[in-house]
Amino acid sequence: MVYNTFIKCQVCGSITRIRLQVGWQEEHPIVLACGKCGTSLSGSVKIGQDCPGLKFSFDNADEIPDAEADYMVECSGEFPTVKQGKAAELEEVVITPFIRYMNRMKTDDSYEQFGKAVSQLNATEKKWKNYKRIIDLFKSNSEYLVQEIQKEFSGQYFQCRDESEVLRAVHMIEVHGFYSALKKDILDDLSFSAGIMILDSTQLKSLVTFLNSHDGYHFDELQDLIYKAYDDFVKIYQRLIPALAIQYCKEDAFDFEVEGSTTSSFDSVKQFYLNVYEAFGNLLVIPVALNNIKYRADVNLMNPLEKNVSSLEGFIKLTKASRYHFCLNTEVYTDFLDVVVNAKLRNAIGHNDVEYDAVSQVITYIPNPKDRTIKKTEYLLEFENEAMHMFQALLGVSEYLYRLRELSLMYDGKIPLMVQERANWPKKIGRNDPCPCGSGKKYKFCHGKN
Repeated sequence: MVYNTFIKCQVCGSITRIRLQVGWQEEHPIVLACGKCGTSLSGSVKIGQDCPGLKFSFDNADEIPDAEADYMVECSGEFPTVKQGKAAELEEVVITPFIRYMNRMKTDDSYEQFGKAVSQLNATEKKWKNYKRIIDLFKSNSEYLVQEIQKEFSGQYFQCRDESEVLRAVHMIEVHGFYSALKKDILDDLSFSAGIMILDSTQLKSLVTFLNSHDGYHFDELQDLIYKAYDDFVKIYQRLIPALAIQYCKEDAFDFEVEGSTTSSFDSVKQFYLNVYEAFGNLLVIPVALNNIKYRADVNLMNPLEKNVSSLEGFIKLTKASRYHFCLNTEVYTDFLDVVVNAKLRNAIGHNDVEYDAVSQVITYIPNPKDRTIKKTEYLLEFENEAMHMFQALLGVSEYLYRLRELSLMYDGKIPLMVQERANWPKKIGRNDPCPCGSGKKYKFCHGKN
């Protein structure tokens, strides 16, 4: 359904028609600027899903009865939209964002997958206070941790009888809260991340020792970077949903010159982008090291991409931009991350060499501060697509880190109780037999599934 409302700028008096695609979000931001004077008219809309109704709020603008509009903007909390323009020129836009989106999907079930992903993120946001409490108690090794875990989760896998089971229980926040929505391929093939456990044990021990002997790279410090990124994402994710929608569409399905987002602006997502870029730049040491072990049989034997970088020690001395050069799609542990990044734009932001036009949603930047005559551009949705891909890549590294933490416990002699119990399981278990773990499920639907 499409709903129209009209707002009048409190500064210049021009009238903008808001053409809202009513979706399944209960509330979402609306970001726009006055087409005449440039004043921010941003606000939000609350959508009554159970009791139909819409409630708008805008900065620097008043809702008015139907009127002849000077400008029109198409709005959606879920999909990319046609950018703001003069009302007379956009009157011919009759196809809704929803219909345009449905015509661009990769597969017949892409829209359903997208809807499930957003619903899962909404559920994560509602539970985030409880999840964050568990994370904070885990970081402080609190005596109340197990109590809070078992308030949120129940079942065989959350007994928390030893450090390994506690680690796994806390990790389920990531599985339920983020992987299932944004990095489902981690869960689709568990053997991929589990394969880390069977890489050369001597080299893996060297990697664990290396990380825990370098400030800023201890397991707890790297985990903190990830948890901070989660917290940042939960605060901003609604602004990034139209960018997420792109991932479910055919390649090159969108014309970024014509279509953009009405849930965000460059300033509203810039800090999140910078934070994830910096965090992932540090976390990259893990997939790079795993590639070294897999392809070169030595954790310190680097792919010869950068001069004078012959070890992990040299890698962590590189700038973040240079580290990103090692995100190779020819080596499995970086290819899986599917990173999209514009390091020159990030550096331009750092030098404050960026301008943003809120109406065209064009980011103009100077890629090389030594030659300020050359400028490049990127559209807001492209920028947000990079931010989403970096965050999703961070989820992949989080899974790698979890596997390394499991190994670290075993290297310290802390063999998980479940592993010890499995040693006493029957050697042959029928697929339809009850699973020996005591879950009550058939073996083929429980441990036999993996």
